[in-house]
Amino acid sequence: MTKRGQIAVGGLGLLLVLVGLWIALGVRIVDNRNVGCRIRLGQIQTNETPPGVHWVMVPIETLAKVPIHTRILDYQGVEVLAKDGLRIHMDITVGYKIKPQMACDAYLQYTDIERGLVVPEIRSALRKVASLFLSTEYYEKRSEVDAKIVMALEELENPYFEIVQVNIRNVVLPDSVVQAIQRKIVAKQEAERMQFVLQREEKEAERKKIEAQGIAEANRMIAGSLTENYLKWYQIQAIKDLGQSPSNTFMVVPYDSGLFPVPTYPLPGSPGTKK
Repeated sequence: MTKRGQIAVGGLGLLLVLVGLWIALGVRIVDNRNVGCRIRLGQIQTNETPPGVHWVMVPIETLAKVPIHTRILDYQGVEVLAKDGLRIHMDITVGYKIKPQMACDAYLQYTDIERGLVVPEIRSALRKVASLFLSTEYYEKRSEVDAKIVMALEELENPYFEIVQVNIRNVVLPDSVVQAIQRKIVAKQEAERMQFVLQREEKEAERKKIEAQGIAEANRMIAGSLTENYLKWYQIQAIKDLGQSPSNTFMVVPYDSGLFPVPTYPLPGSPGTKK
């Protein structure tokens, strides 16, 4: 092979190496956590490049990766205004995802999508829904208020991203609100306790009244049944029982002119009888 031929072969081999290197430098891999956005001559293309192996024409074209998996934003001490104008601080965690079909449009509008789009939108929506509740409701109806805030954020309509997770971890109220609510709770508990005491006393008074009425009625029934003949019969029975007792050997029983035993003890209802 002539020298010229050798130079031509060597040049072709070098060209093939350069072409291979150029092709290799243009290979891009997009994993399933991202989509690709082509930037050609400084212009962002709005057609998303799906996950997989792709090739770009360097140096006039590059491929930017936009995350489409769930990303977590952790806010601590976010300040919001309640409906009554008091400042409330809360810790909240928000998970969001960029919509795959809108990833390149979002990248075109906001190079830093999270800081330029997502964070301001979430903060604005959070402050808006938080202002619907009084500061006292954050204490007295905490679970209900949290549920409504979570629902409002999850239903946030944005063409570029969606909220997939919201967790309110802590809510800090002004000391004046906490103290006022605690005083209210103590007063309510005391009122409930007094109501219970009054109801208990009323029931006890009613019980005593019913008991007294029963005793009075029993006394009236007994008094109505104590006739003279009954008392004499009762006295004779008592003397009979006493005479049959083995402990007695002698017994003196006085009688009146009608041959009835004369009572030697006060009769029920007679003067001097103990009640």
